Amino acid sequence: MKAFIVAMMLVAGPAMAQINVQDETISSRPDDFEVEFLSWCEDNKVMGQNYSTGAVELRADCSTQGLTCKTYNIFRMNRSIYTAACVEK
Repeated sequence: MKAFIVAMMLVAGPAMAQINVQDETISSRPDDFEVEFLSWCEDNKVMGQNYSTGAVELRADCSTQGLTCKTYNIFRMNRSIYTAACVEK
């Protein structure tokens, strides 16, 4: 039953992105598009911004773990979210 509910949520998500609001499709409004960087790769290290101080800080050193830093891009309706993680070479 849980698998059915999760499957329905995955199918309903993209369908909801096409809902019309005042005759405008939400996903096609270029003035309402957001890009957000949660973390990024820099010299095989995962870096991020401390939102309290605004300073850039080290989140993980992939080299010391024998891993490689990789950036991922996630699309959600009118948002593009970038994040990074240490992965196997």
